[in-house]
Amino acid sequence: MRTLLALAATAALVAACAPDSEKTNPAIATNESTAERAATAPAAGASSFTEEQARERITSAGYTDVTALARAEDGTWRGGAMMSGQSQTVVLDYQGNVTATPAPAPSTLAPIDPTMPAQPATPAQPTP
Repeated sequence: MRTLLALAATAALVAACAPDSEKTNPAIATNESTAERAATAPAAGASSFTEEQARERITSAGYTDVTALARAEDGTWRGGAMMSGQSQTVVLDYQGNVTATPAPAPSTLAPIDPTMPAQPATPAQPTP
């Protein structure tokens, strides 16, 4: 009788400790969830990455010259970086996903020189 109870208890313990393959935790990378996580990146959430860890993660994703890295209000790390000679805005989310968008093009307007006098606007002349 004791053997039967011990066997039943062992079976119950093994069943309780077995992973539930139907449940996934999106914060943990698994083969099943990697593509799913990347498709929804960047995920907002409290990040436990330090600035140095965020920089290393972005660099290991292939970016160089990571600059102006700062934690955003949504928990992601955001900054500038270069990839293939292109300036990018990079985002690292709490899951470790690195996403990027092309950095905004610099303005083509010339900067205002405060030492130059203001030029009056000339009205358009009608054509004869």
